[in-house]
Amino acid sequence: MIVLYMTSKSQAFIKSVQSLIGTVIGVGIFGLPYVFSQAGYLIGIAYLIILGFVSYILVSSYGQITCQSNKHHRISKSVEEFLGTFWGRVASVALFCSNWGAMLAYIIIGGEFLHALLSPMLHFPVVYFQIIFFAVSAFILIGGLGFVSRMEVVSVLILLILLMVIMLGSTPYIDLSNLTIFNSSLAFLPFGVVFFSFGGLGTVPEMRDILGRHKQLLGKAIALGLGIVAVVYVLFSGVIVGVTGVVTTQEAILGLGDVVGNWAIIVGSLIGLFAVFTSFIILGVQVMDTAIYDYKARYFSGWAWAIIVPFLLFIIGARDFISVIGFTGGVFGVVIGLLVIAMYKRAKLILPKRALTIPDWLLDCVAVILILGMIATVWGVIV
Repeated sequence: MIVLYMTSKSQAFIKSVQSLIGTVIGVGIFGLPYVFSQAGYLIGIAYLIILGFVSYILVSSYGQITCQSNKHHRISKSVEEFLGTFWGRVASVALFCSNWGAMLAYIIIGGEFLHALLSPMLHFPVVYFQIIFFAVSAFILIGGLGFVSRMEVVSVLILLILLMVIMLGSTPYIDLSNLTIFNSSLAFLPFGVVFFSFGGLGTVPEMRDILGRHKQLLGKAIALGLGIVAVVYVLFSGVIVGVTGVVTTQEAILGLGDVVGNWAIIVGSLIGLFAVFTSFIILGVQVMDTAIYDYKARYFSGWAWAIIVPFLLFIIGARDFISVIGFTGGVFGVVIGLLVIAMYKRAKLILPKRALTIPDWLLDCVAVILILGMIATVWGVIV
């Protein structure tokens, strides 16, 4: 009986970590090398360290609140519960915009990877492949979280294996001088992309559900999951920037093929499709769940909420990958992060203090970092 209990506990823990990794490692990983190559790899690593820790604090804060509640709420309803209706609505708008922005980015780059794989056989413009990627993903999204949970173990494993293959195969081509480039005029460029690449708040309720009676392990699962993500980001961006330097392309992979060979484009595009497709489905499920659980929408109405807006944005011309993920992370992601901090502080006055262990001074430091980053992001758009 003890062996079975430990096995069940371990399996739940591993699956929850996989859920976080599968959600976080998405399209953002492909934007990191480009912004690091422009601002400087060492500047990028500093962003990864600081914003990785910021993300850990935010996800842990939400996790602690979630573990104290038996309600099946998402972020917006949790914010409404602790901060009131107005801020709950602000959270809803920011959450939907953040998820839609991410799904738009998935359409853009998912189609580019599909084009890289199939263009030798199908000579169509990239926009056709982007529409095909969207149509297939939207159709499979109807299966909801049940489909995601069945494919997630395999997809995360395949993703990590393919990342390792492309990193090992590209290592002999690294020029270390590419990692010492520094451009102070673009020092703020990585903020939105890096913060976007750590987005994992929405999967916290699913992680809690996966852990079930072992939900006390949520904090450790978050730490391990984000730690693995950070290591993958450091290695992947280091290899890509080391090989392609200042000519790194926005999606990282296609430019790598010019130096390493066509095999890198094939393997890299497979990595991209696995990561982007999985994350598109997971984020789509989160939008659906918010619509269904928090706004009492019917199942297919929730599905429509998830897919219509990003596709319309794509159709009207929002197709610059770095701009989309940078603005999404640097503005909407920051708004959500600030609301989580405010919610956590309010929850300290209501929930048992022993369950909410993050000190206010640390939360204030995180808030300052987020506000400065959002100002820099908006300023970059204006100028």
